[in-house]
Amino acid sequence: MLLFYSKRIRIAFIIVLMAISAKLNAQSGGNPVFRIEQAADKDALSLSKRSYPSVRNITIALNPDTSESILFPGIEFGDISLSKEKTAFSAFPIALFEFGYSNLDNMVHTSAGGFALNGKWGKFSLLTSFIGGGLDQPAYLDDFTDSLGVISSFGRNLSDSGKAFFMPSLALRFDASRIFNFELGYGKNAFGNGYRSLFLSETAFNYPYLKIETNVWRIKYTNLFSWLKDIRVDPSDPNSFRDKFSSTHYLNWAVSPRFNIGLFETIVWQATDTLSNRGFDPNYLNPIIFYRPVEFSIGSPDNAIIGLDLSYKAFRNSLIYGQLVFDEFLLSEFRAREGWWGNKWGAQIWVKMYDPFGFSNSFFRAEFNFARPFTFTHGSVLQNFAHFNQPLAHPLGTNFYEGILQAYHERGDWFFEAQWNYGIFGRDPDSLNFGGDIYRSYANPAETYGNETAQGIKTQLFYQRLAGGLILNRALNLRATVYYIYRRQDTEFSAINNEHIFGLRIATELFRSTTDF
Repeated sequence: MLLFYSKRIRIAFIIVLMAISAKLNAQSGGNPVFRIEQAADKDALSLSKRSYPSVRNITIALNPDTSESILFPGIEFGDISLSKEKTAFSAFPIALFEFGYSNLDNMVHTSAGGFALNGKWGKFSLLTSFIGGGLDQPAYLDDFTDSLGVISSFGRNLSDSGKAFFMPSLALRFDASRIFNFELGYGKNAFGNGYRSLFLSETAFNYPYLKIETNVWRIKYTNLFSWLKDIRVDPSDPNSFRDKFSSTHYLNWAVSPRFNIGLFETIVWQATDTLSNRGFDPNYLNPIIFYRPVEFSIGSPDNAIIGLDLSYKAFRNSLIYGQLVFDEFLLSEFRAREGWWGNKWGAQIWVKMYDPFGFSNSFFRAEFNFARPFTFTHGSVLQNFAHFNQPLAHPLGTNFYEGILQAYHERGDWFFEAQWNYGIFGRDPDSLNFGGDIYRSYANPAETYGNETAQGIKTQLFYQRLAGGLILNRALNLRATVYYIYRRQDTEFSAINNEHIFGLRIATELFRSTTDF
């Protein structure tokens, strides 16, 4: 009897989904902890082979070695003979329907839709998609949008009276050989093994980029050139946006099947300043040099960030990982332990496990992140590590501690997931600069010494998400989810904010948007 009703429920949900053609992965319900991308992540943890789990492709959907879609496992593209080249093609809707209730903002809902097109012709692969629609957000996300003019992860708010967005994506990939791959796109990229990343994450809106991947021996080397935007003047007026660029490289060395080392380096610079119109600086096009020596050689004031990534496959299907990121750092000041403002750095550490303790179809993660005051900021705000009014690394920006626990379990086609975040962060009062805002120049810090993480106006943030539901279609990761979110924000000198959100979500859960902050 249960099986009979389960099939009836699946059919009904699918009919509703296709009729509504709603939007992929929007706001209030958050995102499932366990996604299709983690199937490939779990496979990368095999002790029988070397792999590069910290290099994540966000936009490209085709596996260059097969005609099967990475995002849609089990769906194979039709083989068509054209000029003796293997050709593949697929088109599909991407969708979300969501409605719920917030004790602070009454009804919460999302109704939007999108479409995607995959194609492959010989050594070329293409993914293009668009996603757009309207939504009523929980109170804390409404406050975020109203203050910054953007919907988290989806760009600027396009509605004067409500909340609406449109996000196109494009990735054209050319697999020139087993050594070199090129990708030209408009989308997102990420480096790291964690749920968060202190190097580069999916938090901000899409951006144009050129990515070059080189695979030699046990090394995967990625060059990423990105065109970013500062939209602080007026998020509603594209004519007011100011250009900035970044040049990034990430070298990942699979030392052994168990141990990986990653080296990260990025430079951010503004397109124009008071002296010149630089545009894209050709000095940073060299794909193999370290950028900091180039900076010194040309007397550049650009923002340089470097990092170290380590991961170790401690047991079968488990990974211990960590990141260190340095924006500015003086060893002598660090040893003095006097809290010099210019020691701008952060760290991430902990573990993720698949099928932990013998529980099949399960996932567990424990993660800790922190960044000292002023990390990711710059003397010129145009050169901070941000894009479209959101950080390019951690969603809390800077000056924070954060701990995350995640758990997921499947039984048949039913699933349950839970997530708990606890963060402490500091923000700046109007008149003093305690290093709590990446959109504030680090010039004139409130204190030269005695700076501590989470200083300034201290806020404690607790976020909990409990969810469960039914997997309607594994190939599309189409899920019906009932969820409960509890968010508590306790800010010094302000009233405690408690928000309870209940909702129902029907969606093809394929991508990540950032709403748990």
